[in-house]
Amino acid sequence: MPLIEVTPKGGARLAHPDESVSEGTFLAKMRMRQLLSKQDGIAMIMVIGMLLVLTIAGSTMMFYTSSNTKNAGRSKVDEESFSLSEAALNNAMSVLTNPPNNALDPDTLPSTEATASSATYENGTAKWWGVLDRATAVWTVTGRGIYNNPTGPAAAPVVRTLTARVPVVPVYTQAADINPAWNWMYARRTGNACDMTLNNSISGSSRLYVVGNLCVHNGANIANGPLIVRGNLDMTHKDASVGAPTSMSTRVETYVGGNCRRLSGAWAIPCTGNQDSRQIYAKRDPPSYVIGVNNTALFIPEPVANFAQWYENAIPGPSQSCTTASGTPPVFDTNYPARDGSVPVFELTAASSYTCRVGPGASTTNPGALTAAQTTVTVASASGFPTSAFRIRIDDEQMNVTGGFATTTWTVTRGVNGTTAATHVASSSILRDDVSPSGEISWNATARSLTVKGTIYIDGSIRATNGQVNSYNGQGTLYLSGTFVMDSSTKLCASVSGSTCNFSSWNPNSEMLTIAANGNDGLSNSIYINASSAFQGALFATNNVYLNNNVTVDGPIIASTIIINNAVTSDSFPTVETVPVGLPGEETVYAQPNPPQLFAG
Repeated sequence: MPLIEVTPKGGARLAHPDESVSEGTFLAKMRMRQLLSKQDGIAMIMVIGMLLVLTIAGSTMMFYTSSNTKNAGRSKVDEESFSLSEAALNNAMSVLTNPPNNALDPDTLPSTEATASSATYENGTAKWWGVLDRATAVWTVTGRGIYNNPTGPAAAPVVRTLTARVPVVPVYTQAADINPAWNWMYARRTGNACDMTLNNSISGSSRLYVVGNLCVHNGANIANGPLIVRGNLDMTHKDASVGAPTSMSTRVETYVGGNCRRLSGAWAIPCTGNQDSRQIYAKRDPPSYVIGVNNTALFIPEPVANFAQWYENAIPGPSQSCTTASGTPPVFDTNYPARDGSVPVFELTAASSYTCRVGPGASTTNPGALTAAQTTVTVASASGFPTSAFRIRIDDEQMNVTGGFATTTWTVTRGVNGTTAATHVASSSILRDDVSPSGEISWNATARSLTVKGTIYIDGSIRATNGQVNSYNGQGTLYLSGTFVMDSSTKLCASVSGSTCNFSSWNPNSEMLTIAANGNDGLSNSIYINASSAFQGALFATNNVYLNNNVTVDGPIIASTIIINNAVTSDSFPTVETVPVGLPGEETVYAQPNPPQLFAG
């Protein structure tokens, strides 16, 4: 301890505890001690300040951590609700793209949120609905995701909504890969002694398929083949015959699954081998061929028409009439949804033009004729056509319109897409060809040209009665609850040559009109082709097809039986590989949607 020494004047000073340390050194140490004792207060202040800073920093970190946690939670909820809305759109698309569903039927999706379809997922619900604009063939589809709020059951759910536009492209054709019957004149009746009767000869080269028994009367001769009879072949008249014995080329390739006889004589059981004695001049085993009948008849299943299905889904038809119309188009039904043949007989080839179209498209005419070399086309109206480049079709020629938009004089490039520039008569139909209507049936009375696209249904009957040569363009199936009648000398052709159909140039795989008739004229006929008429296309009859005198047909026929009168010609036609959608016996194919686009939300 330092010693205190009293000075003579009554003062005091520090005394050296150790006389060996100089007084200067001792005083320096003492001053240092005094200075250090003064720093104790400053250190305390610094410690308190540091603690304050750390407290503020910790509080700030806790605040931001809490805030970020809340934001992360909200972001996760938003992401989950967005995912649910995406799932809703995906579910809607799965419904539209499901092949059994018709994407051009507005009832394919519910139309409001109140009636929306829904699916429940973990922590949320997805809802979807849509509205179809049939004039543009575009769906507006809505998907809504509803995510359960994680803050508690009383909190409002987090909702996210997405919309998308889905264009629907119609399908007009399909591969003929189900039923080969559409390459034959096919009579399906069975259970009678004569399920089909030939009273007169058939000229031409169409193939004849008889499911039941065939009777050949009155000197009729079957000169073309193959001939397939799954039942019996009965030659009832002394002059009735199949083929001719002149050479192998005049013989007919013949298959008979049952027995055969002539003039009520003894049956050949089974009908096989050489049957010349029964005037069945047959050949078998192509391509080398030998004389004789083949007793193994090829089985071809009977096509079945689903009238009820197409009554509901045809476009245009009873459930969907024209979105664009002019003139007097068909009445498709008068009391939908009763399929009862209520529509009066409609004149298919009327004296006045008409248009019925569902979905996008436009049409006009050319007031003057066109040569094959012209590069400008004057049209009656440009209404409904684009104001930028587009494609048109006149008859079988396609042209690109490259100028003159929104005017009635267009600059065109002729014969595009592999078509050939050709002459066209005045008042020909001009159709926009780079968009596809959902369905169409239109008639140009001046050019006598019918346009058919898609599957069409009329709950009644139709007639073609103008006694002239009429052409048609397109691939289509026309269903009728009633009958189809062609009056005398009326011709309906996919390809025209002079005063009749051009039988040598027609390709059913590029253009074919099919008539499917379910009616009965009181004489068991669903289809009646009057004398000197011609039809180029396909015919399906629930009951009979009646071909009167001097009728020419080019294309497949399927009926209960086919009644053939004098001098009927059944022309040959190429193998059918592509058929119109809606053809009886083929797989049902509906329009399918494109991928969704123009997302919003």
